[in-house]
Amino acid sequence: MLRNQRYIHGGLTLIETLVSIAIVGILVAILIPAVQAARESARKTHCQNNLKQTALALHAFHNANNNLPSPYNGTSLPYPLKEPDLFHMHSWRAVLLPYLEQSALHDSIDWHSLATDRENESVATTVVSPYICPSGKSPSASMGRGLRHEWESQDDTYLVVRSDYDGLAGIWVIPEVIPSGGKDGDTKYVRWGVWGRPTFDNETVSGNLTHDLAGKFRDVSDGLSNTIMLVERGGRPIHMVDGRPKVTTDNPNAGYHGQSGWSASNTFFWRINYPDVGVNHDNALGIYSDHAGGAYVALADGSVTFLSESTDIAMLAKMIGRSDGEQ
Repeated sequence: MLRNQRYIHGGLTLIETLVSIAIVGILVAILIPAVQAARESARKTHCQNNLKQTALALHAFHNANNNLPSPYNGTSLPYPLKEPDLFHMHSWRAVLLPYLEQSALHDSIDWHSLATDRENESVATTVVSPYICPSGKSPSASMGRGLRHEWESQDDTYLVVRSDYDGLAGIWVIPEVIPSGGKDGDTKYVRWGVWGRPTFDNETVSGNLTHDLAGKFRDVSDGLSNTIMLVERGGRPIHMVDGRPKVTTDNPNAGYHGQSGWSASNTFFWRINYPDVGVNHDNALGIYSDHAGGAYVALADGSVTFLSESTDIAMLAKMIGRSDGEQ
């Protein structure tokens, strides 16, 4: 054997191992955010497509019926409807099901019973994919609570599947100084959207609903491409404010106070954007998404656009109002 023969070791030295680990760590640190960003980009595209599909379904409904679906449908409750009644009618989303290839689910609804009656509980627990934003939590794992018409206790609630999209009835445009004699919730301070115009017996949104005139595209004098028809209302069944659950002494679980299920309607209180609530600020009082930086809305012409969180209230008022001369 030669004395100068060299021996080649197959393993790495300690320094080489540490360097390799550091390189792998750097690559992981770079790749994970990139993968997450790519996944969120795909989810945003899916969400955008959901709104587009629903908007086109609304156009198909309008073509067939010459109006948009009413937010309050079916049941044996007669007009005038009291404010609590408006939590229990069948929503516009339920009426729209056949136009989203969901005719079987639509036909399974007992339209003579309230949307919140036991006869329709299986409907309320069904996931309707076009109504779910993929950036939110699993709809079957994060279910809300529906309120029955004669609600008295927790026993009168049941599980519901949410919708992450809604049609805003309008937006409050309240002057800084309300004239003497002004009423809380006065409808004259509401700039109504594409969904029609309700009539209340005392001209406030908390009064009895005496008539609900279905929306027609011909009434959108500001132009369909300038007026919002659908918005994101993500985060439910949790009441979210600025990205966090709104936990209070009276509401320790931060539960959303309105109906969070897709099949039941909500009162006008929960369907009007508040005058100081911008995009992604409060999901109970305005437009809200699980996307960073803003939220998607569908315009009345069927197009979908992304509204930045920096969108101001004046711009929102112009986009939500249908016939105020603001374009």
